[in-house]
Amino acid sequence: MESTADLERRATDLVRYALACHAAGKAMRREDIRTHVLSGAGARGFKPIMDRATSLLEQSFGLRIIPLPVHERRGGSVEVKDSQQNKVTNKWVLQSTLPDSARARLELEQSEDEKATLGFAATVLSLIFVNNMSISNDQLVLYVRKLGPPACILPASEADSVSTSHGVTDAQLESAAQAAIVSLVKQGYLDKVSAQGSTARHTSGETQASQQPGDSNEPDPGQEYTWGPQAKVRFQQLDMTRFIAAVTGQECTHEFIKAVSRAYGQNIANTESR
Repeated sequence: MESTADLERRATDLVRYALACHAAGKAMRREDIRTHVLSGAGARGFKPIMDRATSLLEQSFGLRIIPLPVHERRGGSVEVKDSQQNKVTNKWVLQSTLPDSARARLELEQSEDEKATLGFAATVLSLIFVNNMSISNDQLVLYVRKLGPPACILPASEADSVSTSHGVTDAQLESAAQAAIVSLVKQGYLDKVSAQGSTARHTSGETQASQQPGDSNEPDPGQEYTWGPQAKVRFQQLDMTRFIAAVTGQECTHEFIKAVSRAYGQNIANTESR
């Protein structure tokens, strides 16, 4: 059994690890926590250390550790979700515990680059949201090209090439789109899944990007993309539905929510109507 001092030390180590993963836009995986933070703690020590780390994060940073939600591709069926609810959680992320008013004030203090990145990411994620939470590489590149990624998420060379006043070639647009996708993957907004057998990947809660963090993030025509860990925490279903309504100039009515639910592949609860 862990002594109080050992529990506090391991919890503090877990807080540092959680903050590092959060800053990198990555989820914490159970096996990585055991290997890098809780080595030798034993299975029984996992929960009390996790609980204490969560308490420290809430007290000092206004953050809490939550299990990473998993969304399956269902091909129109909503039955798979229930079969996943009893599975052991293997991945976690941090989420703010601050009230909406405080979060709104913090968002107002964001830089222009941060606002541009978040707005672009939300738009890309909305396209995936209404495509049953999965999109092919070719489709994504096409959408990103049409949207025009903000220069702040591109490498300097790419940003310069698409901002030139002498015209932009098709190859430059393609390259900028690919670079923008890589940036969203690195920031945790997008996750790569195999186009073949993607449902099986999702069922295990592991994607290629999270299973093999050392692999290249370069877009691959054989890849599909879904929401990454940062997206799943930042954007709730109803919030994303409201965003889609706003950018399309529509009212977020009950009928609109039902229409988006069909594209999303799962009923979206309008909690405000209850």
